[in-house]
Amino acid sequence: MSSIVDFAYQLFVEKLPYATMAVFIFGIILNLRRWYKRPRGNEERHSFLVVPALKYVILDVVLFRKVFKTRKLTWLTLILFHFAAGGIIFGHLRGFKIWSVSMFAPLGEEAVAFIVEILPVYMGYLFIATIIVLLGRRIFLEGKQLESLPNDYIALILLLITSILGQGMRVIPPETVADGVHEIVFIPNLIVLHLEKYPSFHWFYLHTLFTQLFIAYIPYSKLIHIYTGVVSSALYGSRRTRYGI
Repeated sequence: MSSIVDFAYQLFVEKLPYATMAVFIFGIILNLRRWYKRPRGNEERHSFLVVPALKYVILDVVLFRKVFKTRKLTWLTLILFHFAAGGIIFGHLRGFKIWSVSMFAPLGEEAVAFIVEILPVYMGYLFIATIIVLLGRRIFLEGKQLESLPNDYIALILLLITSILGQGMRVIPPETVADGVHEIVFIPNLIVLHLEKYPSFHWFYLHTLFTQLFIAYIPYSKLIHIYTGVVSSALYGSRRTRYGI
């Protein structure tokens, strides 16, 4: 058993991250190259002001105002989906020492325990539920109100598998609970995960695998809007203001 665990660690933790980063960066470069070579004609220049840019990023990317105007239930699902995703990402950042539980210490021990132990589980279930709703919506409305491409389904399925595996790590008893901290070194001096509990090996390594598959797939799918949506909403604010959009 130990040999299998050691092999999984070497493959998914020590080697795969380099391939994941290479594929991800290559995809970003391809997108930038396509954008740079795109015919622009006589496009006007767009001014960039911090306040208008921030306004349109919040309206378009955070609050999804366009969806709200036409599809209220879809808007609610997207809001809950991104709220849960934000909570999960924030929680993961503690493992990378971006923040610590000490910042919540003034709220009391019960509040800290809720934030660290209980809230992430609810966030995980909410995230899984919203992904299932979005996937079901795409399946049942296919050919009616929606026209999907294979990558629309691939992205959601990858995300669903990743989130289920991540939730499994939380609800299934860990392998070890030690006084110290377990360091999972994906890329030395760059990506190091610090864990107070070492999760179930099977769930952890599968979660690690599918998380990296999802990250590598982002630049080759519509999920690239994670980056382009913010940039376009910020840069084209001047045109929208002019036309009252």
